[in-house]
Amino acid sequence: MRAHLAALGAIIGSLLMWPVPFVLVVGAAAIGSVRRTGPWVVVAIAVTCSFLGSRALGGLEPPPPGGVEGWLTLTSDPRPYGTFGVRAGAVWAGQRVAVTAHGPLAGRLDDALAGDQVRIEGRFRPARPDDEWSRWRHEVGAISIDAVLAQRPGAPVARFANAIRAALTGGAAALGRDDRAIFLGMVIGDDRAQSPVVSDDFRAAGLGHLLVVSGQNVAFVIAVLGPLVRRLRPGPRLLVLASALSFFALLTRFEPSVLRAVGMAGVSVTAASLGTPVDGRRALSAAVAVVLVLDPFLVHVLAFRLSAAATAGIVWFSAPLAARLRGPEPLRIATATTVAAQLAVAPLLVATFGPMPLASLPANLLAGPASGPIMVWGCTGGLVAGMVGEPVAAVVHWPTGVLVGWVRAVARGAALAPPAMLGPWSLLVLGLAVGTTARRVPGARPIAALVAGAVAVASLVTAPAPALGTTPVGAGITVIADRRVVVVLHDPHPPVDAIERVREAGVRRVDLIVATHGDAADAHAVLALRDRYGSAVVLAPPMHRVPGATSVRPGSVVRIDRVEIDTVTVDGEVELAACHPAPCHHGPEEERP
Repeated sequence: MRAHLAALGAIIGSLLMWPVPFVLVVGAAAIGSVRRTGPWVVVAIAVTCSFLGSRALGGLEPPPPGGVEGWLTLTSDPRPYGTFGVRAGAVWAGQRVAVTAHGPLAGRLDDALAGDQVRIEGRFRPARPDDEWSRWRHEVGAISIDAVLAQRPGAPVARFANAIRAALTGGAAALGRDDRAIFLGMVIGDDRAQSPVVSDDFRAAGLGHLLVVSGQNVAFVIAVLGPLVRRLRPGPRLLVLASALSFFALLTRFEPSVLRAVGMAGVSVTAASLGTPVDGRRALSAAVAVVLVLDPFLVHVLAFRLSAAATAGIVWFSAPLAARLRGPEPLRIATATTVAAQLAVAPLLVATFGPMPLASLPANLLAGPASGPIMVWGCTGGLVAGMVGEPVAAVVHWPTGVLVGWVRAVARGAALAPPAMLGPWSLLVLGLAVGTTARRVPGARPIAALVAGAVAVASLVTAPAPALGTTPVGAGITVIADRRVVVVLHDPHPPVDAIERVREAGVRRVDLIVATHGDAADAHAVLALRDRYGSAVVLAPPMHRVPGATSVRPGSVVRIDRVEIDTVTVDGEVELAACHPAPCHHGPEEERP
């Protein structure tokens, strides 16, 4: 019980982060260690986290803006940023910052990895007071790089971790581009090479958690090491497992979900070594308390919240729910685990992103069994493939390709399924039904029998309507749907956002894409739309930069099957004038209906 109270106190203190005097922290800790009653445990941990959080906030005082020159150490791998840029986290002058580079400099920075040191010249800009993303990552601002002067490897342990990642990446070269990106995301959390379509498919299917490292990865690391350390004495066994967990956290770049999982595994391993094993519930609570004492900012990070919520759903509800289900045991356990985790994270997802796709439940049930073997094989066979290279790597990764292909197919099928969403009310009904069933509440079976109907009705109510007529869908895109579907790009956002908005508008095919500017942003959006929907006619103004687009001059007529589209150019941008035989007027921005 004290572990749960400690977690409650840590959450409260990390959310408040009041500037508590240090003497009050010492007094509360002393009384809590002596009394050890519920209220004092909550107060002692809450005061401690509040004090540490307020101190951390006070330490985010940025230096003045201006030019900078010197060495910085990357804390994350550079990832795409904007159209021709990269972004990474770094430590500079003892403070965390974001660093960005564009054009040729982006290529030089992109060669570095987390742990490497880079000497740069650039301009520092403090973070805005309302920039919560930077604040909870301990970043005081951003450095825009003007020159990369030198680069050198980091500490030996960082070099070793990067060598392991390089071996896994090299061995996965035998897979296709998308399969390789999915594999690396599932094994080490490297999602940088994932195409916009893959990212959107997994997000739409509710499978995005598979593309980042989670507690499941940590569990498989322990499972792989278990037989090797079983014969060791408790002390050496604890040392080996703790070292392996710490290195895995470094290998996966200390992601918030990994920190939660490593903390939970560390609590369980330590308790078992001391002869006082703990169950999953107490291990989770103790891990949350320990991790938040070390970094109170994590309570504000969505990834940490989702990881803790999903684990809580599993450890509290999966076992009793599996006992109430019927059928083969593996199927019952998989179903109960999926339902418990999905319902636990649903309130956070709905509050942050809106209604959840109904397809996420069956998609997780279908893809979940394949994720475990992919992770286990990635930690073992993937390393062998990276060390021996081709052609052995292709043989080693043959089962990987089959399993990853299955997961990718499930994600694509769920993403393109007829749109149906789970809103707050349908999730509430489903959660109550599952809870009463799992807890053996009298009359639970009739309630559970009514869930399918209630969820179906709620899903029909919240399902997005297909795009008909002229519909601005956001992200700088308008969809015109009549006899043909036309996507007009005005000033499109990043490709993953563009195809997400088009998909959410109910679009299942695209006949014509109009790139009004014909610039690099249009080109990236067009490539993503063609990747998702196949070939489509693309129109762009003269001197455009869109691959495969047809240049349109004033008065041009484009024919799609039996539909003729009159086009004009206004100030160097493409506009639709009319469609024949069906009208689809689309004038300048201020004239759109």
